[in-house]
Amino acid sequence: MIAELNLRFTKRLSGEQPCIDKTFVYGDGCGQNPPLMLIGEAPGKDEVMQKRPFVGKAGKNLDEFLRTLEIFRDSIYISNAVKIRPTKLGKTGRESNRPPTNLEIELFTPWLIEEINCFKPHLLVTLGNTPLRVLIGKHANIGDFHGRITDTSLGIQLYPLYHPAAVIYNRSLMDVYQQDLLRLKDILPRFLMEKGHRNNISNGFSG
Repeated sequence: MIAELNLRFTKRLSGEQPCIDKTFVYGDGCGQNPPLMLIGEAPGKDEVMQKRPFVGKAGKNLDEFLRTLEIFRDSIYISNAVKIRPTKLGKTGRESNRPPTNLEIELFTPWLIEEINCFKPHLLVTLGNTPLRVLIGKHANIGDFHGRITDTSLGIQLYPLYHPAAVIYNRSLMDVYQQDLLRLKDILPRFLMEKGHRNNISNGFSG
């Protein structure tokens, strides 16, 4: 089902600006009903090269996330709100990452929504403003929603986190980010048990 979904949206968007000549990076991880679906902003250079989300520098951030929660990568599903790398040219002519435009976000939102509905995760975890705004509304701000369970129109609850890159550029957010991670680690098993998903806990978490 997910392969068909990816193929359908790839065909639909391949001829659209700004997707022309861009590599699509699909979601990756656990199959149907994962305990947790992690949603980032967009792939970077390493993700495009490997055609896999959260590798390279972003993979180091993911490793820290997984270590803190004491879970395995293959026990969750990982994707991005935008599935191409948004780039800009620097003064030297080299490409670098940039935030997705509103057009890019709008183009990829239906894909993400169908992806979520396909996998039906028990909990969504977003990184930064871009995926948060896709799921909550364009005026949502991570500073108002981070570190607490929030309802979505999809009927799946959401736990927003600051984007790890924001923590790198603003070290004052490090303690907040770590506290939010620890709070997620504390509530996630209980959250799943309350929903009657004990099997997902035993199969999806280490220890």
